[in-house]
Amino acid sequence: MIISVGVLSAIDTIVKHVANEGMHPVQIVFFRNLFGLIVLFPIFLKSGFTQLRTRRYGFHLTRGIVHSGSMISWFVALTLIPLAEATALSFIIPIYASVGAILFMGEHSEHNRWWAIALGFIGMLVILRPGFLDINLGSILVVGSAISVAASKLMVKSLARTDTPITIVFYLSLTLTIITLVPAIFFWTWPTMENWLWLILLGTGGSLAHVLQAHAYKVGEITAVEPVSYIRLLWAA
Repeated sequence: MIISVGVLSAIDTIVKHVANEGMHPVQIVFFRNLFGLIVLFPIFLKSGFTQLRTRRYGFHLTRGIVHSGSMISWFVALTLIPLAEATALSFIIPIYASVGAILFMGEHSEHNRWWAIALGFIGMLVILRPGFLDINLGSILVVGSAISVAASKLMVKSLARTDTPITIVFYLSLTLTIITLVPAIFFWTWPTMENWLWLILLGTGGSLAHVLQAHAYKVGEITAVEPVSYIRLLWAA
């Protein structure tokens, strides 16, 4: 999870850079998932496409729809407010995800895990001290994105019981690519040669981060893994 959130912070920086070059966030989301999908194919060619078999196509689709709203909101927010501020605001995700895991997935509620979550949340409040951040569209989008991400994380935990991390990420990338294709066309601008390289890195890093995260949820409980994601703020800064 430490490596995963580090990679996510790196690709968030790429998002801000490419957006500053004139690309619309919806188009960035499309390319991020398109290249994230392409980079997975060599893995399937080596290990076989049998990993794509699943009995939970509907659940994968539902998660893709939920996550698409979250990713679009997050990428738009990154164009409106600084990365460190957006990351700090997003730290309500571990709270939502941990509470959801306890209420809906039967995970144990251990005091040391709640202390870790509480300390991270206090750190967020220190960063968002009075006068530091005004309520604006960017902050509202981050909070909305955080709620969707928490739901998506719980879905990953459920999917990890039956499917491999690679399979989970493949269906997420496939669903998001299809969902964002049409809106991306309306905001289409051809990337520069430099931006093509950034977009390839964006897709590669995104798939890597999500595979690592799915594996983290597969081998550990959400209430144990999620507090580690607060380290993302150090990477973001």
